[in-house]
Amino acid sequence: MSSAADTHLLLRAFVDELVRCGLRDACTSPGSRCAPLVLSLAGEPRLRCHSHIDERCGGFFALGLAKASGLPVALACTSGTAAAELLPAAIEAHEAGVPLLILTADRPSELRENGAGQAIDQIKLFGGAAKWFFEVDAPGAGEEGLRWMRTLACRAYWRSLEGRPGVVHLNFPLREPLMGDGRALPPDETGRPDGAPYVRRPVAHLHAPGAMAELSALAAGATRGVLVAGRHERPTALGRAAAELCEAAGWPLLADPLSGARRGEAAVAHYDALLRDPAFAARARPDLVIRVGALPVSKPLRQWLAGLGDVPQAILDPEGDWQDPASVLAGSLALEPARALRRLTEELAGGEGSGRDSDLPPPASTLVPAPPTGPLALADPDWLSGWRSADERAAEALLGVLAGGEHNGEEDGLSEPALAAELGVLLPAEATLFVASSMPVRDIESFWPVRPDPPRVLCNRGANGIDGTVSSAFGAAADGGGPVVLLIGDVALAHDLGGLIAARRLSLDLTIVLLDNGGGGIFDFLPIAAAPPELYTQHIATPTSLDFSLAARLYGLEHELVGDIQAFRAALERALAEPPRRSGIIEVRTDRAKNVALHRRAWEAVAGALDGAA
Repeated sequence: MSSAADTHLLLRAFVDELVRCGLRDACTSPGSRCAPLVLSLAGEPRLRCHSHIDERCGGFFALGLAKASGLPVALACTSGTAAAELLPAAIEAHEAGVPLLILTADRPSELRENGAGQAIDQIKLFGGAAKWFFEVDAPGAGEEGLRWMRTLACRAYWRSLEGRPGVVHLNFPLREPLMGDGRALPPDETGRPDGAPYVRRPVAHLHAPGAMAELSALAAGATRGVLVAGRHERPTALGRAAAELCEAAGWPLLADPLSGARRGEAAVAHYDALLRDPAFAARARPDLVIRVGALPVSKPLRQWLAGLGDVPQAILDPEGDWQDPASVLAGSLALEPARALRRLTEELAGGEGSGRDSDLPPPASTLVPAPPTGPLALADPDWLSGWRSADERAAEALLGVLAGGEHNGEEDGLSEPALAAELGVLLPAEATLFVASSMPVRDIESFWPVRPDPPRVLCNRGANGIDGTVSSAFGAAADGGGPVVLLIGDVALAHDLGGLIAARRLSLDLTIVLLDNGGGGIFDFLPIAAAPPELYTQHIATPTSLDFSLAARLYGLEHELVGDIQAFRAALERALAEPPRRSGIIEVRTDRAKNVALHRRAWEAVAGALDGAA
């Protein structure tokens, strides 16, 4: 870019075009080399620009915001290791299919690999985590250069959303002088009239010819079908569509809360506990599995699916995500899940019959011999009722264990599973629960109830790490709407403690439910827990020994330590009261050893309830 004026003219056109395409939010981090880029974003009145001191926190904030909104979020930072700090968020976005536009400032070519300060190799810095990389070496800010810049912005925005959403990385080598003389920039008339994007590209998702007919044929031949719903973070009504189909077809719905589908009369809340019982798992063998979304978190469910042998299993996957670590899928159908499930429900009611795509002939099926010629078959009348009856017995057994008492050592009713169950009941429908990986997300899946109106549940389950969880939750809070609650452990909170600064700097409200059990509780469930205690505690469990009330005070958050289940309910009620709300931490202290024992008693109680009814 030939001059400071040219740089700012080109970047102004670039940002204007991103907004025309639909960009609503950007995250910035400070620096000198990135100043033209940051000021172009921050100076655009149609954008909400969120300022971050720490690039890693900013990256995860943008991730949480994009996850919650379903729209791309732009990230701008300076050169050097500042750009490298965005790699963890880029990896999570890639694995989870979240659209991000990463805009890194860079030194120009003459300042690379010759000892110039703050210059690293930023070419394809994020490797395969970025679905598209482009080095932006724009011409001068004449009409041709401005049109080119507008086209580039459109390409970047639509590319982040097209197919499977993901990361687009644009690297901007910026030459000095970086700032002009303060005079106003001349007007730019190169944009399309009426605020239209320079290049409009409707986002298309793969819809293979005949795929609906193939799905209909599979469903028509099943009398013991199962629908498994995993994490789904697209702005579709998948949850309702899944519930309606399973109620109409008489299929059990095994829905991870991250899917939004744990609702309706066919939903089975405690499949994780049920499938730990070998006898029940054998009795519950289906003749068809249809999957939507990512694989659920539950290990017993994954193992059950992996052991079904020749039972046909198909996934509705328009983005080609290929979620099949056990190599058991017989088919991956390029169908938008909510739309396809609604079509199946209509067919069951005798509405659309064959399920063929009206404008495309079906190909030869790879899963079944021919498409159906009539409505779907009805399920075995005892199939769903058997699952529901077992789920009710499991719920009663778990309630007995979690209620507390002298036999389980939790007289106050406070335990990690109990808090997961309480949140499932107490959170309003308009709330969002952001849940940390490791034990919190597993407890949500195991103990979250069926509700007609469940709140949205989000989690960074692309790469399954704990990095940036606080920042991602604040990003989700920035999307607006109802209250946001974060369920997190002490190690994950310590890992992203700097993310708490968003409460004050960005004036955001987040209620943090902190499970402080003195380390990484999930490891106590694993064989590594048998390591020598002194080594295990120091190097694996890694207790933080932090006083989180002091952290809350440092970052301007409220803090409340609760000692029993009634106090927790009251604290949560106060936190979720009508605005104005304040960010705060509700801390619950638990014991890792008791937590392991409690989980084991819970699974034993469910197994006993199933044996007693067999």
